Amino acid sequence: MNRNRMKLINRIVYIVFLLFFVCFMVSGLMLSSVDKMTPSDKRTIERIEPEAINYVGDNVVEYYIKLAASAYDNMALAFVSRHQEVEVYAGGKLIYYVRAHKSVYGTTTGTNYSIVNIPSYTTDVVVKLTNVYDGFEIRETDFRYGDETTIVRNLISNSLPSAVLSAFIILIGAGMVLLWIICRKRITQTHSLLYFGIFAMIIGAWALNETDLATILLEDRKVASLIGYILLMMIPIPFVEAERNFFHVREASVSNIFCAIFAVTDIILVVCHMTGIKEFKYTARIIHLMLIMSLIYFCGVVAMRIKDKGFDRKVKSNIIAVIALGVSMIVDLITYYKGLQQTDVLGKIGILVFILVLAFESVSEAFEKIKEGQKVDFYKEMAITDAMTGLYNRTAFEEWEKETSDYKGYAIATFDLNNLKLCNDNLGHAAGDAYIEASAHTIKDIFGKHGKCYRIGGDEFCTVINKNEKSFEIGKHVKQLRDIEKRVEKELAIKGLKVQIACGYAEYDHETDKDFEDTRNRADKRMYESKKQLKSE
Repeated sequence: MNRNRMKLINRIVYIVFLLFFVCFMVSGLMLSSVDKMTPSDKRTIERIEPEAINYVGDNVVEYYIKLAASAYDNMALAFVSRHQEVEVYAGGKLIYYVRAHKSVYGTTTGTNYSIVNIPSYTTDVVVKLTNVYDGFEIRETDFRYGDETTIVRNLISNSLPSAVLSAFIILIGAGMVLLWIICRKRITQTHSLLYFGIFAMIIGAWALNETDLATILLEDRKVASLIGYILLMMIPIPFVEAERNFFHVREASVSNIFCAIFAVTDIILVVCHMTGIKEFKYTARIIHLMLIMSLIYFCGVVAMRIKDKGFDRKVKSNIIAVIALGVSMIVDLITYYKGLQQTDVLGKIGILVFILVLAFESVSEAFEKIKEGQKVDFYKEMAITDAMTGLYNRTAFEEWEKETSDYKGYAIATFDLNNLKLCNDNLGHAAGDAYIEASAHTIKDIFGKHGKCYRIGGDEFCTVINKNEKSFEIGKHVKQLRDIEKRVEKELAIKGLKVQIACGYAEYDHETDKDFEDTRNRADKRMYESKKQLKSE
């Protein structure tokens, strides 16, 4: 079994094992169970309906809640507030609050998932929510009451699928950017990988920031709110650029206009937020409008593609992707304007489908271009490679001479095979070819690490050596050549063949050599002297 086949089998076995391991672990998470009981398991979490709701003006709402007296110290009341100051009173005493402070980061308190520990034997609780921003409808909330540890555990458990999907989207984006970094020097027209990767990472980070899990882990909700808005503002530009590069739109003026509008709008919105002129809460509709504009550009590009090339594979995949993204956007907008906390898992699945479809198309196109590039490189290499020996041919040597303007520091070793004509005449051309191949491999093994080796004639070879890069001693290498000649002669086992590789060497001298051909001629002269000496021996 050859080495390549063994390597392929090893990879297949590894991939099969990896897939089995992943499936096994996923099935374990879904089907496995452990019998476990803790004191908190006896305390159920229940939804609490306020006994009364009092609206004070347009910005304040007060909830009056009646609780059953409990002797436990770990009981908590959980609820969500959105851009609201919070005050919680137990038995008339303030026990919890969230207050807004104006700064360059904004005034908002952000979205808070408040889990308020309630003192034992408390029965009367008042929750007061005050809108930070004027002119917005008061967002109502609902309440859960139960063991604090169980509330946190359930919250994390329920938001985990959404968080995992978001993290997966980020990883896909990072993978696309990494692939672009690897491929960009080898092939052109891979910028769609870069922009789709950036788009995926941004939208994945935004979706992750919107989960209940993020409200627990990122304590500063003002910064979390700021991150969410800025991530949304960053989405349109990479999205437009990704679509332009994906469909290879040559006319970039429209996309440039869109991107310029988005960039200027982003700057204006950030300045307005930081100076307090208009915070992001008031300009959210402008951000949503930019997202819609990017989708309009997308539809325009797809329409032009259909006009030019019909319903090809790219168009079909993009239609599927945009339907998924459109559903996701609708879900997210409904979630936002209805005041729900985190984007629905369905919304993230739509984003994931969009990313996966276009990532597959972009990566497939990149690999096709890599294959095309490999074919071009292969044919180019074949044009300058000697088929028999695998060394570079005379064309390659002459190209090197033309492309090199300064030969300072270069040297050349030239070689010629003694007894080749006698071998061909008396032992046959098959024996002569074996002699040539074995000699070429010998030259490459000894001199190849110091430069490129060329076959410039039937039995003539040379190696161009750059002495600026590596130290080189011709005497040591010629001695090595003589030692290996004896071994090659035994390995060939051709009766009557005496293996002798004559060698000459010369360094470029700018004072005496007009060009590198003069250097090679001096090396050839010494090589013929070596040839005569070997024959006399």
